[in-house]
Amino acid sequence: MDINRAIYEHYGIWLGPVPADGKMRSFKIDQLRNGFLMKIEDCAVFGSIIDGERIVFDGQSYRSYEVEHKRSDKIRHEWLIWEAARVMLEAGDVLSSEDGERLALAVSRLEEWL
Repeated sequence: MDINRAIYEHYGIWLGPVPADGKMRSFKIDQLRNGFLMKIEDCAVFGSIIDGERIVFDGQSYRSYEVEHKRSDKIRHEWLIWEAARVMLEAGDVLSSEDGERLALAVSRLEEWL
């Protein structure tokens, strides 16, 4: 198994070639979540800050670890926006451009503050 296969099995998306230079990279999982990836040689760490998930890949298999989110009033407000968008998307609604931009801002802030 390689890192692309592990990410596909876990998130259902394929990434292109990933350099093994140890630099942090981000990728889009869906409208509600971004992923991150850092690869060194055959090993890697990837996951989703929003999901509170870190996955360690050892070149053969991967293991998921849960990370507890921080709590504060400014984070709570962004979570409310994120949750409202999640409910709308799961119901099949299409977000307006304004709502999509606000969701993107909430995701960005949550990733920064968590």
